[in-house]
This record gives sequence, C-alpha cells and structure tokens, in this order.
Amino acid sequence: MITSKLVWFDIKKLHVSWFTYLSLLLSVVPAYGIAYAIKNLNGPFNIYHITSFYALLGSILCVILSMRLFTDDIHNEILTLLFNKKENRKKYLFAKFIGAIYVGFLFGITCTLVIISSEQYLKINADNLYLKSIINYILFTSFYVLLFFYFSTFYRKVTVLFVIAVLSISFLPNLIMTAIDSKMFPDIVVKIIEYTPLYFLPIKIGSHNFTSMEYIITLLSIVFLFFISTYSILRQDY
Repeated sequence: MITSKLVWFDIKKLHVSWFTYLSLLLSVVPAYGIAYAIKNLNGPFNIYHITSFYALLGSILCVILSMRLFTDDIHNEILTLLFNKKENRKKYLFAKFIGAIYVGFLFGITCTLVIISSEQYLKINADNLYLKSIINYILFTSFYVLLFFYFSTFYRKVTVLFVIAVLSISFLPNLIMTAIDSKMFPDIVVKIIEYTPLYFLPIKIGSHNFTSMEYIITLLSIVFLFFISTYSILRQDY
C-alpha cells in the first residue's frame, strides 16, 4: 500500500461526490441567511453570528464527510484486504488522517470565503478571522475523525458511529452546559470539563475564540488519539 496513492484516491473521491458539495452548500445557507437579516432586516447580529450559523451544520457535516473516508471501507467490508500487513494499517490510518485534514481545510476555506463575502456585502470588519477559520476547522475535524476512527477499531456499526458523532457535536455540549449551570459538579470538576475538547470545541468552533491553552489541549489530544488509534488498529483482527 502506498500512502500517497490512498490519499489521492480519497481526495478524488471527495471531489466527485455530490455529498461534498451539498455539505458545503448546506453550511453556507444559514450563514448567508444571517447576513441577509443584518443587511435588510436590521438584525442585531455581527460577523460572529455569521460564522456561528455556518458552524451550525458545517461542524457536523465536516466530521461526517471525513468519517465516510473510512466508514465506507468498513461498510463494504474491504478492510481485510487492506490490512493484510500491519504496516499497511499504519499507512491507512495516516492516509485517513491526511484526508480529514483536507476536509477541514475545505470547510475552513469555505468559511473564510463566507467571511470575506459578508465583509463586502455588509461593509464590516471580520477581525482577522480568515486564518483562524482554516486552522480551527482542520483541528476540529482532525480531533473528531481520530476519535471515531479509534472507536471504529473495535466497534464497526457504521450507522451507530454516525449517530454518536452527530450527538456528541450537537447535543453533548449543551447537556454538559446544563449540568454545569445546575451546580451539579464541584468547581474543580467544572474546570476540568471546560478544558475538555468534547466540550469546548463544538461550543467555540462558531466564534473561533479559542484560548492558547485550548489550542494546546486540542493538539495534544489529536496526537494522543493518533497514537492510541495506531495501537488499537495493530491489535485488532480484521
């Protein structure tokens, strides 16, 4: 198995898939809806509302699109052929990780284009969100794809994986926030939860206001998930 060929195959697969373009379109529609409301309906919104509404679907769809790079192989039951050598398993994981970075880059670039066009349309300042959008979507996508790749090494029900992924992005942070507001946890536990990527990534991907500590935690989490995924994929029987 040649890693570069697998990466190139995934990239071509993304660009010929109608789901890729539909996902990007569905992500920009809410954002432009808010931009229209600001311009024509005197809506009390700003550029951060636009990026947040982009993330409303964009944060979920970028993960789903990236997960399909390996869940399609699970569904089609071709992993046995691909994983005939342990070295191939490492190359496969690395290729899917690069694919996830590419998907994050696509959604980050699209978010940046939404920001630029909204700036021109509304005559407002985007506060230098261009580069942040690209970096944040790459980190966001990489984290969740590695997390669910790890889960897929020992649980291969594709539909369930997608459902859990959607709920972990759209529902889990709100559930945790409700628990925090209800004073269920002591302060030290709340502080730990607030610095957990599963909590802060979905909440802040819309506003892009990550702290330096949150960037460090996310990067370390991605490295950790990559290593435990490598360990798990080498030990599983396919």
